[in-house]
Amino acid sequence: MKNTKYLIFIFMFWHLVSCNDEYLSEKNPNEISSGTFWKNLKDTNTGLVAAYNALLDEDIYAIIQEGLRSDMGWPGYGRPIGSDENLRNFYELNYTNSDGYVQNKWNAAYTAIFRANQVIRALENIEETTSEEEKELWLLQMGQARFIRGLMHFYLHSAYNKGSIIIRDEVPVNPEDFNKPLSPSEDVIKFFRQDLEYAYSNLPAQYENPTQNDGRITKGAAAVILGTSYLYEKNYDTAIIYFDDIINDITADYGYKLVEDMSLLFTEAGEHNDESILELNYTKDFRTDIGVWEPYGLSNQLAWAVPSNKGPLLPAWIINAYKSENLDTLDDRNYVDDPDSPTGRSLRPVSLRTSAMVGIVDDDVSLFSDQVTGLQIRISTNGWGFGVYKKYTNHDLSPEEVSSDPRGARASGKNIILNRLADVYLMQAECFIKTGDIDGALELINAVRHRWALELLGPENPKWSNSSFDLENYNEQSLMEHLMFVEKPLEMSLEGHQTRWIDLRRWGMLGVNFQNLSNKTFYAKTVTIKDLEGNPVTKFNSSITEDPGTASGLSIIDYEYDEKAANYNPELHDYLPIPLGEIMRNSNINLNDN
Repeated sequence: MKNTKYLIFIFMFWHLVSCNDEYLSEKNPNEISSGTFWKNLKDTNTGLVAAYNALLDEDIYAIIQEGLRSDMGWPGYGRPIGSDENLRNFYELNYTNSDGYVQNKWNAAYTAIFRANQVIRALENIEETTSEEEKELWLLQMGQARFIRGLMHFYLHSAYNKGSIIIRDEVPVNPEDFNKPLSPSEDVIKFFRQDLEYAYSNLPAQYENPTQNDGRITKGAAAVILGTSYLYEKNYDTAIIYFDDIINDITADYGYKLVEDMSLLFTEAGEHNDESILELNYTKDFRTDIGVWEPYGLSNQLAWAVPSNKGPLLPAWIINAYKSENLDTLDDRNYVDDPDSPTGRSLRPVSLRTSAMVGIVDDDVSLFSDQVTGLQIRISTNGWGFGVYKKYTNHDLSPEEVSSDPRGARASGKNIILNRLADVYLMQAECFIKTGDIDGALELINAVRHRWALELLGPENPKWSNSSFDLENYNEQSLMEHLMFVEKPLEMSLEGHQTRWIDLRRWGMLGVNFQNLSNKTFYAKTVTIKDLEGNPVTKFNSSITEDPGTASGLSIIDYEYDEKAANYNPELHDYLPIPLGEIMRNSNINLNDN
């Protein structure tokens, strides 16, 4: 898989650099005019690569900011006040339309749109001169370009101004072309769905040469975004059609399946695995001359930011939720060797999902850069934190591999998965819940839980005859509660585009959830774990619990989400505002029209 990733970058960037070496770092998407450059499908492929490169801009996804803005992060080291003021602005919802996060996200998404529009216009211009033999390639390029344009409009619609954004469907030529008004939400939906439906109809489910096309957009990517867009509108019946297509290969042989091999989840070895639907290719093995602060580089900074004081540390509630997952006691994967046990083995301290997703002090069986996770996490109630997210870190690499880049730990080649099959299962489960198919929803949720060796939900199901079940009688309300506050956040933590925020918003649970979390009290207690040699190590006030029991002297955590709950205003915060920069430079922006 590692060589596969390198092949795609060699293939893609040979074309790009051979044409214009400065194009990678050029901010202006109109630097190369459609009339003077775009002559054939080789030229349009070069433009398409530039559009793909624009998707690598971390500002589009703002994973750090979105984790803090929702309920998935604590703002840096320091308690009871997060140490980083900038991070606290997101956590406490104190950002405005002049904030760099609000403006950079908008600009990055529209840059990708501009680049996609260049390709679309050029392909339209050369369509008549394209031979029949080249027609398939023409359709492939057009499908990818229109997907990128549609995806970015979908992201912007989901994030800003209640969906009223600017539709940019052409390459600006004159200054007035940039001054376009906001379009109503329903017009934006119609526009991006046309692009996505075109991609769905014209892109392959799998490419003929997968080793040269990992990271290329597929029919499955279009299907999942279309289905998600209908889910966001509560059009469950239509969403079901697209999700069913992906899960059960209705219209094409997608080949997706849930990954059972834990070494292939959130690791370098598992990039572009069978579960991945839409994945961004990053690398630190090419163009190391492009610094981490320069635009459109090929590496990302998440591996450095997520476990440091510049990323979202774990809030108490999600640590407690991960720790509280019930293991399937009939599944051998949940047992580890234990010479101190009469049977020679004991139950894992935390679930497989917990070990894969986060690093917490209680986990003394999984590794983080050659160290036991529980020992690697620096714990102190006065300065550090109680846990970190692992999925974007280089936890599967040795310290030597991590430090090999001349740009330091900030440069990471770890890919970002935007959409994967497990999320499709959970979105389809939600659709089934909302349409009365509780059994169907349970089967999908349990499929995800079974691959993590978690206790399954509901009555026994012969499909998993050797598994343990909680035997609960779930109805629409109770199963939806589980999906909203257990399954979806624990499975999809920090993934996708604003996934957690949008979920809570469309469920009408943003304010309620912030208030509920504000009212909760957790405690930090001392635990003893084992090091790599099996020796006991005591970690003081480091393990989160909601039940203090009879213990005394525990650190009390009753301050999380107090500021957020007090500050949250749905009119101000449900959607991001139109950035101040756009308002100032665009004479046709009238916020009173929408």
